[in-house]
Amino acid sequence: MSSAMFLSAYLALLVVPSVLGAVSLRRLSSMYLPHGFTGDGAPLYSMGDHGAVEQMTYDPRNHYIYTVGEATILNIIDIQDPSTPRVVFRQYLPGGATDIDSCGNYIAVAIHAEPHTRPGTVLIYEMYDPVQNDLRLIHTIQVGPLPDMLKFTKDCRKLVTCNEGEPANTESGDIVDPEGSATIVEFRSGDLANEIEPTVRTATFHKFEQHAYRYQAKGLRWLFPEVTHGAGNNTQVTRFSLSQSLEPEYLAFSHDETKAYVVLQENNAIAVLDMATASFEEIYPLGSKYWGTASLDTSDEDGGINLREWPIYSLFQPDGMKTFSHRGRHYILTANEGDDKEIQIGGEEFTDSVKGRDIMKDSLLGSGFSSGRVRRALGHETELSCIRFSVFDGRDRWDQTKFSALHAFGGRGFSVWDAEDVSLVWDSGDDAERMIASFHPDIFNSYYNDAALDKDIRKNFDKRSCKKGPETEAVAIGSVGGQTVLFVANERSSTIMLYTLPDTDIISPVFQSIYWPGAPAGTWRQAYDSRTVGDVDPEDLRFVAAEDSPNGSPLLLVAGTVSGTVSVYEVYDDTEVTASAGVVLPGILTTYVTAIALALYTV
Repeated sequence: MSSAMFLSAYLALLVVPSVLGAVSLRRLSSMYLPHGFTGDGAPLYSMGDHGAVEQMTYDPRNHYIYTVGEATILNIIDIQDPSTPRVVFRQYLPGGATDIDSCGNYIAVAIHAEPHTRPGTVLIYEMYDPVQNDLRLIHTIQVGPLPDMLKFTKDCRKLVTCNEGEPANTESGDIVDPEGSATIVEFRSGDLANEIEPTVRTATFHKFEQHAYRYQAKGLRWLFPEVTHGAGNNTQVTRFSLSQSLEPEYLAFSHDETKAYVVLQENNAIAVLDMATASFEEIYPLGSKYWGTASLDTSDEDGGINLREWPIYSLFQPDGMKTFSHRGRHYILTANEGDDKEIQIGGEEFTDSVKGRDIMKDSLLGSGFSSGRVRRALGHETELSCIRFSVFDGRDRWDQTKFSALHAFGGRGFSVWDAEDVSLVWDSGDDAERMIASFHPDIFNSYYNDAALDKDIRKNFDKRSCKKGPETEAVAIGSVGGQTVLFVANERSSTIMLYTLPDTDIISPVFQSIYWPGAPAGTWRQAYDSRTVGDVDPEDLRFVAAEDSPNGSPLLLVAGTVSGTVSVYEVYDDTEVTASAGVVLPGILTTYVTAIALALYTV
């Protein structure tokens, strides 16, 4: 039997009833949202990154989902019957929205300015009033440039924004790079509607400037400290401070909400924000992940799924994150998407990434680079030629123009960190790529772009292997049947993995199932028009506990940015279930069988 035939036979076995059981998802509904309206009010729907929905929040009292996106439309979706959701209210926003959160009787929306290098805005509304059919604005608050995320504390008295401060170019081609920061908005009570003016404080990274080189030596990525551009007599040097380089992107509160953990994605670090003093107290570089003991696919020219171990590294670079407590200790859960950076100055483009083939072509490996296998592989399209590596990391200590180690972007999975010192506790290794390869091989390291709209969905198979692979994007945590469940979304394949956390002192999540609600047959346009495309690019996940659910069952809400969808899934734990379309139920035993099947498949 060929390896492909063996894998097909193996996958067929997975749809028989499982006596071990697994925590899984069952789709109840999907709502497709418009990204705009015509002059006569007709909604505009289409596949693509049009900003119909990017982030959402949930009102457990009225069972409403609030969604926002770049399209400037705030939607309110009633899911009192989660199988038949309906939009009950829409409102245009004064700009592109990056995030939304709710607390008590209030919602807050982050709006970026145009251009986004200018200060952003937080709008606070009272919750939707169905009687008056109104969403009343009560506060407009200025915050830092590009507020990429915001979050309320549990008592609704404080609100924190991550101000990413991304660079942009002026009309003349000059670059403007605002400093990254965090803003703490504080009210005197939880009665926000009757507050006249909150206290607004901004936390900067200025105090780290004098220690910038020390943090850089510890692994903090200070991107583009100086850039030489122009030619001849017009040669210039543009410098960017550490504060300009640091870009806060996502946050989660500590268990007692005295601190906030803030992801600096491109910088591969987590900063700790002291809520009382509104100051960053420390920055923790996250280090790198070694692929010599785990496998990844590094080429889109290798004939298909080809997971191999390589003595190279990658940067974790989280995007989404959550905090949780387990047996008296506190942890941070991160989705390690990865991200590289490009800037443009005077028409010249600069990037922090370089392809493997260019490392070889330009002889950038130092004399101390130890792996002859990697040296050879950098020249082969089926191995390491096309994968992108960092130009800032792994420099040779004796010759800074060359590399002694190679670092790719993104951890291709998720990790658990100790909240006390942000040290790594557990990492998913190569689970994300292996599970997608096992159960949904048609969309392995796939992706959507507008040029593929009329192409077969399977045509983009393997195309992201040269970059960041599955790009694990978002995480959520909930309790189902007395078990702690971790939900992990992979952006490129649009899959969601479920893990449970055993009740032991050792953190070791156990794989339960992987879900993809799409259909692999036909083109992207056909799948979108027939409403079988799934949640493409799941940007946000929200867990709804059973006690807050309209049907008494735990739910998972998923926002698909590229599909413009909000889907409602029931989360269930069943000991004897037949796998339905899109769901696999491997339990613990099947995890080991999967490893055997993949080993044969990738030989």
